[in-house]
Amino acid sequence: MNWTNELPTPLLPFIDRFLTTERACIRLQIKDTAPSHRWQSAIGSLQYWPVAETWPVDENGRPLFGLVQLNLAELPSLEPFPSHGILQFFVNDDAFWGANPMDPHRQDNFRVIYHDDPDPASTTLVEDFSFLPLFEDLPLQRNLCFAITGQADTMLLPPDDYRFDEELGDVFHDLGDEKWEVLRAYRKAIGTVGHRLGGYAAFAQEDPRSENDEDTLELLLQLDTDPAIGLLWGDYGVAHWLYKSISEAPSTVDFNQIWYGWESN
Repeated sequence: MNWTNELPTPLLPFIDRFLTTERACIRLQIKDTAPSHRWQSAIGSLQYWPVAETWPVDENGRPLFGLVQLNLAELPSLEPFPSHGILQFFVNDDAFWGANPMDPHRQDNFRVIYHDDPDPASTTLVEDFSFLPLFEDLPLQRNLCFAITGQADTMLLPPDDYRFDEELGDVFHDLGDEKWEVLRAYRKAIGTVGHRLGGYAAFAQEDPRSENDEDTLELLLQLDTDPAIGLLWGDYGVAHWLYKSISEAPSTVDFNQIWYGWESN
């Protein structure tokens, strides 16, 4: 996205300031066609699962729903994520879709699993998925499965990020009555909506993070409401999976320590 061409006129003198917050991401596009192979990036009814592994279950031992998988070798490379392997996101069909508002790190009813598989085409996969339950309430219809593609891009710090006021707030403070209109135009220009791997999270409500947090959480995956495919997070909400950024090891991501939550507008 060429955000510099989309910025409203009052913000053009501040492009250099905005560039200091620019961050790489992968914009994800959900197609209206099924994946061409079982290890392709896809959403819904995942079919890649090695026979040697145990399907993830919730706190009661009931299998989780495979919502999303990303074949990292088929997507543009993006640090700090691996350049190959299958990254999968599982949720529950409970009232919170696996999220725990009191402890968003607790992977009892959701799971993020990374398969360090350099050649998934040669991996022996499960053929019979009859062990899966008839899922009830999900953000996506249980019988749907669509291919996902990705495009490398960049984005700027969104207005709802907890760091925005400190980093860029002064740019907007002196705009008077124009402030809210310019903020809306800025938000649209930098592309806060949509699905993406990495970059910045854009929240429907307030950012749940703060500068007082012990750990720095950055965006792993954002899944937005997408009515075209029947993906709905409540009332046009958005879901996020965040990872802990480790300053001592910035090139690694621990997929066992993931924050997951979603909120409605």
